[in-house]
Amino acid sequence: MASKWRLTVDYPAYAKLAEAGWESYRQDFGKYGLPYFPNVSMGWDSSPRTVQSDIHANLGYPFTPILVDNTPEQFRKSLAAVKEFLDRSGTLPPIVTINSWNEWTEGSYIEPDTVHGLGYLEAIRSVFGG
Repeated sequence: MASKWRLTVDYPAYAKLAEAGWESYRQDFGKYGLPYFPNVSMGWDSSPRTVQSDIHANLGYPFTPILVDNTPEQFRKSLAAVKEFLDRSGTLPPIVTINSWNEWTEGSYIEPDTVHGLGYLEAIRSVFGG
């Protein structure tokens, strides 16, 4: 989907696309005796690194699509899916990487903010916490 000058991608749709690739990546890495550790991101928006009057098309960084509807609840759903994948695949050790703690200028951070508070951290705790 594109606005007048911004290319956007729906977070839930992007998360499903990423999820669909985990098994094939696991198999590809396995051919070389390597484990595959999936990644889950809470979002992405590198547009602050651009000149705001420029046309924003998918031209490569920083002109990349902006993930929208990336709420703590959608992030939690992605985390639940990756946990299920790791449990099902038997990947050892069961590691997932999360992008990212504090990439504020790329719109990818799990630190508390004034919009969602501790929502992203609470999503992690709800899926992986004791």
